[in-house]
Amino acid sequence: MKSLHLVVFVLFILLFTACDDKKKNSNEILKYKNKTIVIIAPNFDKAITGPIRKEIKEFEDRTGAKVRVVSPSWDDMIGKIKESFTDKKINYDVFVVFSSWGGSLLGNGHAAEIPEWVKKEIEWDDILPIYKNQVLSWNKKYYFLPYDGDCINLYYRKDIFENEEYKKRFKNEYGYDLDIPKTWAEYKDIAKFFNGWDWDNDGKIEYGFAESRKKGYGTMFEFFARAAAYAKYPDKKEFYFDSNMNPKINNPAFLKALTEYINIMKYAPPQVTNFEPADVRQSFIGGDVAMILDWADAGAMAQNSKESIVKNKVGYAKLPGSNSVYNSYTKNWDVRYNNPSSISGNWVIVVNKDAVNKELAFKFAAYMTSKKMTSKYVPIGSSGINPSRYSHLQTTNLELWERNDFSKESAKEYLDVISKSLSNKNSVVDIRIPGADLYYATFNKYLNKAIKKEITPKEALDLTAKKWNEITKKLGLEEQIKLYKESLNE
Repeated sequence: MKSLHLVVFVLFILLFTACDDKKKNSNEILKYKNKTIVIIAPNFDKAITGPIRKEIKEFEDRTGAKVRVVSPSWDDMIGKIKESFTDKKINYDVFVVFSSWGGSLLGNGHAAEIPEWVKKEIEWDDILPIYKNQVLSWNKKYYFLPYDGDCINLYYRKDIFENEEYKKRFKNEYGYDLDIPKTWAEYKDIAKFFNGWDWDNDGKIEYGFAESRKKGYGTMFEFFARAAAYAKYPDKKEFYFDSNMNPKINNPAFLKALTEYINIMKYAPPQVTNFEPADVRQSFIGGDVAMILDWADAGAMAQNSKESIVKNKVGYAKLPGSNSVYNSYTKNWDVRYNNPSSISGNWVIVVNKDAVNKELAFKFAAYMTSKKMTSKYVPIGSSGINPSRYSHLQTTNLELWERNDFSKESAKEYLDVISKSLSNKNSVVDIRIPGADLYYATFNKYLNKAIKKEITPKEALDLTAKKWNEITKKLGLEEQIKLYKESLNE
């Protein structure tokens, strides 16, 4: 009899909950029916904007609202955003942006602070502190919603590294054990060792490593990931500039990093100067290289891309570090191991402070950045959505990862390494102040010239520093200093 009562009680609760959800949806439809929001997001096929396009219909059905997506090309995105600041005919309710573009929104007063009801809806406490404190906040207030949490890590051919014959040969040649590189010097040795011979016995020549070297954000961010080991002092937040907006970009640490960054290219595929991040991933999952640097996309694609021949053969590791770090305050190299994380390239969702339908805009932003939605996409390499939450990194239940072609062992190793990178208190983030696009475009130009050996590394960095000073002066030195400190939450 007690069992019957229990069954009846459970059925009543389920019926009540279903009715309550139905009533809630009906109320939302009445509230938002015939209202429209406009979203600006980059014109990508699958990554970042792809999931948004897939999920719009469910949101429209749930709310009765209409969602329109404007998708400029990558190159046109920041220009279109800035154009909307001055043209009253253009009103984007929601911005899907690179975190480095966030400064333009905030500096011009166009970002709405996240309300408490939105934080509750997206389960704010589940978001990792490194993102809350360094990506989502500005002047200790929150304006950015976490869509894609990025960090750059090392991916390597675990099966090749564990080959006993290769381990013996490596030790004979270099005098230490072949293992995950702890420093960039070891990374170079391993790249050199595996370069130019058929180490997987497929009848083709393989190479030591691949990284992005084509002009663009991917190449810049991977350079900064390397430079961090030498130039990001552990006890300081500043990296690109000092607290007075004096560029650090041409100091000895960045020069050392750029010199190495160019010299190591001899151990990559011959076409590496044309490699973007997508090409780097393809070279790795196609079995052409022993190591790559990339965002979390590569680890997922190695397991669930139809083109991958390295499934369950991949090792995951934090970025290499350095046994010394440059102290730009004392102008000396300090002998101490330095191993910062790089969390550059995050995608965030921002609601326009002047949105016509601001509550609906926040509703959509919360829908796309929710725990449920992002968890659906993080195991899928092509989605461009990487872990940003505690729940994304939990390893007690790996069913979702297994459904996306990870083995339990691979999923656990992958998530453990990302977790270690994202728990690092010493990290490098994007330039986030107004003018970030101008600072990056300048460095992009001279970095590319150095990669092509049209100018020396020193010339590239000196020219960058000079132009950065000019940009800062044009935008207003005092204002940039103020905004820079706010972006660092100081």
